[in-house]
Amino acid sequence: MDSNSLSAETVADVLVGRQSQLAKLRACVAPMLQDHAPLNAWLCGPPGTGKTTLARRVVGETCDGASMIGAYVNCWEHRSLYGVLRMLLDQLKILGAEAQDTGVKLDRVRQAFRGHPAVIVLDKIDRLMPAQRADIICGLLALPKTGLICIANSTRGLAAIKEDVRSHLSPVLIRMGPYSVKLLEAILTYRAHQALAPDSWRQPALRRIAEVASGDARLAIQILHQAVAAAERAGSPRVNGRFADDLARQWRAIHEEQRLAGLTEHERIIHELAKQHAPLGSVELTRLYVRHCGDHEIQPMAGRTFRKYLSRLASAGILTVSEAPMSRRGRLVSLNATR
Repeated sequence: MDSNSLSAETVADVLVGRQSQLAKLRACVAPMLQDHAPLNAWLCGPPGTGKTTLARRVVGETCDGASMIGAYVNCWEHRSLYGVLRMLLDQLKILGAEAQDTGVKLDRVRQAFRGHPAVIVLDKIDRLMPAQRADIICGLLALPKTGLICIANSTRGLAAIKEDVRSHLSPVLIRMGPYSVKLLEAILTYRAHQALAPDSWRQPALRRIAEVASGDARLAIQILHQAVAAAERAGSPRVNGRFADDLARQWRAIHEEQRLAGLTEHERIIHELAKQHAPLGSVELTRLYVRHCGDHEIQPMAGRTFRKYLSRLASAGILTVSEAPMSRRGRLVSLNATR
C-alpha cells in the first residue's frame, strides 16, 4: 500500500469532477504569468468538496517561489492580520521578522515579495469575526500585485463583510458542490490504482465506500485508507466494503471534534445549547445562554457580541441561522451535524 496516495492531504494529479472550477481558478491566477496581480477568488462549498485541494493545486502549478509567490494560511489557526503576516514570514523564511508590530511585519512581507506577483490562500476565512476577516483582507490587498483565494463553506462570510471591503475584494465566485456517488467512486478508483495492488480491491467495495461518504471526498479517502489497513491486519487479500459504515461513523466523530476545535468558551456554550434545544429562535437561544452563564457564574457576552458569535458559528457551518426573522422569536437557529 502506498500510504501517501491514500492520504486526503495528498494533491492528486487528476482532480475528478472539478474541471470547470479548476479552469476558473487558473484564469484567476493567470495574470501572474504576465507579472500582474492575480484576481481574487471566493472558493466555497461544504467540507470535503475539494476546495483546499483545488487551491493548492493551482497555486503549486503556477508559483515558482521566485518570480511568482504562493502562500497558504489556515485562518482558524491564525485569526488576525498580525498572525497571518507572521505565518507568511515563516513560510518565506524571513529572518529577523520577530517585531511585535503589524505595520513592521507588513513592510517585511512587502520587501520579501520584491515586487513580484503573489497569491495567498486564506483557508477557513469564514470562521473569523467579520471585523477580523475585513482587517486581514484589507491588510493583504495593500500589498502590491497580491491576490487572495478565500476558502469558505458558503458565501455567507462574504456577505457579512462591509460593502467597501467586499467591493475592494470583488472576488470571482467559485462554487464547489458535494460529490455524487459516481464521482466519489471515480476518485476512489483513481486512488486505488495509484496505491494498491491490482488484485487487492474490487469495484463494489469502492462503490459502498462512496455511498456512505455522503458527498465528502476527504471522508471517502480516509475510509478507504482505514479499510485497507483493516484488511492488512486481518490478513485478507482484498479490501472489504462491509467495514465502510462503521468506519464512516468513526471518521464523522473525528471530523466533529476537529470542526469544534478552537471554539471559545462562549461558542461552545452556544453550540451545546443549540445541540440540546435546536431548532429554536435566536431570542430563546439568547435567554438560554444568559441563564446558563448565570447558573455557572460566567460573565455573559453583550447582545451585540452574542449575535456576532452566532454569525461566526453560522459562517463556519456549525449552525444555520435563517435570513428572515420569525416575529418575536428572532431568527431560526438549527444545528448542522457532520454528514
